[in-house]
Amino acid sequence: MTTKLKICGVTQAVDLAACVELGVDAVGINLWSGSRRGLSLAEAAALLRAAMPARGGPERIGVFVNPGRDELQRAYETLELDLVQVISDDPQPSPPALPYTWVIRGTPSLASLVLPSPGPARVLLDAAVAGYGGAGQTTDWVWARAALPWFAAPVWLAGGITPENAAAALAAVGPRGLDVASGSELSGAGRGEKDHAKISALLAACRASE
Repeated sequence: MTTKLKICGVTQAVDLAACVELGVDAVGINLWSGSRRGLSLAEAAALLRAAMPARGGPERIGVFVNPGRDELQRAYETLELDLVQVISDDPQPSPPALPYTWVIRGTPSLASLVLPSPGPARVLLDAAVAGYGGAGQTTDWVWARAALPWFAAPVWLAGGITPENAAAALAAVGPRGLDVASGSELSGAGRGEKDHAKISALLAACRASE
């Protein structure tokens, strides 16, 4: 089974083009204004027009924090998104009426988790940090491994994944994919500028785990 890679927080056309060329499986476009990687809807549309192929290419995933339903629908249609990834302050938020990723932050009691209806296309296990992710902090891999059987949808892992620990994360947890933001960036990146060598290394770790 193919282990996939999502590069999140892409803000530059050159980086998006590299993701396409290298064969990254998904790219995350951050649409939360509170993030240093955040883009306006107009900026995101221009970025995708500049560097994404008209057909095929990586999945387009919009990343949101506590969005309204109208905001989600508008972005989904304008950017032709494949999925919306919604981070919420509500531990059991109402699911959007769109294909979505269910983000679980931290290590809540598995018995307390109630599967949303309609169910998610994907589940993402992430660290619980201030600022809603992208801080380079790992989540608990032991908990994540134990959580896998609880979900029918494919489970991906985020939180502090880097080229140096990607293989270990995959071996410890066994997710269907890795979701990487800060671990794919240049040192000192101000707005999420990517290190293409790191993306290549992350992709190699994913492919080697198949």
